[in-house]
Amino acid sequence: MSRIKLGSPLRVKKRSLSSYASFALFVAAAAIALSALILRIGKDRLIDGGDEELSVPSKQTVATSSARQTESEPTASSATSQTTSPRQKTTKPTVQKTAEDEYDDREDSEETIAIQVLGNNRSYVRPSGGAIIKPCSIKELAYSRTMKDWRVHSGLDIAAEKGEIVKSVAEGTVSDIMHDSLYGTTIVINQNDGLMVYYRGLNKDTAVRQGENIAAGATIGTVGEIPCESADGTHLHIEVMKENKYLDPADILGIK
Repeated sequence: MSRIKLGSPLRVKKRSLSSYASFALFVAAAAIALSALILRIGKDRLIDGGDEELSVPSKQTVATSSARQTESEPTASSATSQTTSPRQKTTKPTVQKTAEDEYDDREDSEETIAIQVLGNNRSYVRPSGGAIIKPCSIKELAYSRTMKDWRVHSGLDIAAEKGEIVKSVAEGTVSDIMHDSLYGTTIVINQNDGLMVYYRGLNKDTAVRQGENIAAGATIGTVGEIPCESADGTHLHIEVMKENKYLDPADILGIK
């Protein structure tokens, strides 16, 4: 049997085949590795892109977003709280009334009382039968021929003879009987309708006593003298008050 020499063509051929096979395997392995790497990179990109699209905001992000929304847009509860919050107290400037304003207020009050009294539609007895010689003047000053000055005339003067009977205009109680140097004797009757009626210029001998209950038309006294109005002749001076305010007897009692 003959031996093959190392440098024979057959051995060279086997070596070439082995080198080609190794190179082919290396190329195949590199291709497989490269394919795997490409697939891995593509998968990672796909996963990263999906994560960005489907990413859920963290708690910190949500909190920050809520805080910004709270600062920019008030919620319904905060709006309600602002609406129902107590209003600040405001102090109105104090306006000091002048004498003219006080007079107007008194005038309005007197007119209101007069309307209330007239609304009762009561029928009053005339205290004496004479004519009116001087009207009541509460709002304007009237000249006094006796005192020689201008002053408010708070009552109604009815002409009467000295000693003439004076009657009560309504039922009530004699609350006071006074004697002074200006108006002579004065009888004050607190009527049941709430009026206080003053009969001035009477004689000292009265027909009633203090505290006595009297009926409408009852005789209470007789005409005497009124020193502070002596220049106007003998007459009855009658005044009407309610709530410490003078009213016009002609309007309230219907004396014409």
